[in-house]
Amino acid sequence: MFRTRAALAVAAVGAFLGAGVPAAHAAEGQAPTVRWASSVSEDLGTLQVSISSDSAVTGIRAHIVSAVTEQEVAVVETPAFALHEGTTDNGVWRTREPLSLPALGSYTLHVEATDADGDHVTRNSAGSLAYYVQAVFEDVRSDRSEVDIDDRQVRVDGVLKGRRPDTRQLEPLVDHPVDIDVDHWTETTPRTDAEGRFTGTVSVNSATPIQAVYRHVNEHPFVLYGESPEIPVGVRQVATRWVVQSPSGTPTIDFGQEVTLTATLERETPRGWEPFAGQSGGVLFEPSAGGQSAGVGYFTTAEDGRVSFTHSPWETGTFLVTSRSEDPFVAPASVSSPLITVLRSSAFTRFSATRTEDHGVRVEGGMGFTDGWTPATIPVRVQYSHDGGTWTDVTTVEAYWSGQDYAFSADVTNTKSGYFRGVFDATASFRAATSDVVRPAH
Repeated sequence: MFRTRAALAVAAVGAFLGAGVPAAHAAEGQAPTVRWASSVSEDLGTLQVSISSDSAVTGIRAHIVSAVTEQEVAVVETPAFALHEGTTDNGVWRTREPLSLPALGSYTLHVEATDADGDHVTRNSAGSLAYYVQAVFEDVRSDRSEVDIDDRQVRVDGVLKGRRPDTRQLEPLVDHPVDIDVDHWTETTPRTDAEGRFTGTVSVNSATPIQAVYRHVNEHPFVLYGESPEIPVGVRQVATRWVVQSPSGTPTIDFGQEVTLTATLERETPRGWEPFAGQSGGVLFEPSAGGQSAGVGYFTTAEDGRVSFTHSPWETGTFLVTSRSEDPFVAPASVSSPLITVLRSSAFTRFSATRTEDHGVRVEGGMGFTDGWTPATIPVRVQYSHDGGTWTDVTTVEAYWSGQDYAFSADVTNTKSGYFRGVFDATASFRAATSDVVRPAH
């Protein structure tokens, strides 16, 4: 049963459900506990009350008082309530139908409760009733689900309605502001038309959600916050690529020699691949054998998309060029240059051949590596030629550090008159070397 204040003026206060229970009996039990009272969040015109007691709750009366005037505007009686959850001695009771109050706004709730033992309690300010219009969004959509580097605009359309607390009916909210948020920041605020429709355009600069939000404004004090589901918007990245102009082929250089890298960054367009200016990145030189890369430099591509660096690599490897933009619309790109083989110098510092008493030849020599690096092993082939034109290996010896150079020696037997020389074969890191040609001395 629901009565306004005017109706209460005629009703007898003693008619409450708990009336007539003997006072002595009521004193023996424990009075009910009114824990709280409030609006139902998803149905603001519905009143709910939480009550517990040592016996079944048999009577509820809610006094609804204006928070502005502090005047009672209505009373809700027991028949208007139904048990929503829990049990009759420990449950939540809700009004069967939404309340019909004279005005929108906030109301204070004073609640009386009586149980089957006749025990009675009144709790003033047990809670509040938010008797407001709830903002509800319908048919909110965007005109695209993905943006690209050349077009980052997204249009959002939708309808804003309000659910009345007394009828639960949805009605268009006319001339209300709607915030269109990009990544939870408001980008534009269109207003609704006579049918509650709105439209707005926002800029999207990353993969992010878009959402329509109604926030409380003073011009419409009785409309509460509402929001639409989030609309995800993705980013279609522009493809980029690097084209290396130099070095070309697979060059071989001496240690300490400079080599120039030139490369162009391009982006894909409807017209094909075009130079991409103003993009940042860096260049490394990566040893092919692994290990620590060397920083070559940082860059911002020129108007023609080009970058150029000169570098003296310390071992065989490749340049790695990488661009990575802070703009999420630009895809990163990288490329490795052709392999650059770096060879270190090697040389014979001395070489001699001497006849021995047993008609053999004693060969001695030394090698040097001027930049301080040496192979793991230093094999030297000793060769013989009877005419100085056609050479034959006669033995292979290994050179070792002597304190001055990397020395080696060999004894060659059963040799005829002719010439000798030493040969060091090229490795992956060192150039080949050939000694002077000598005729054995007696």
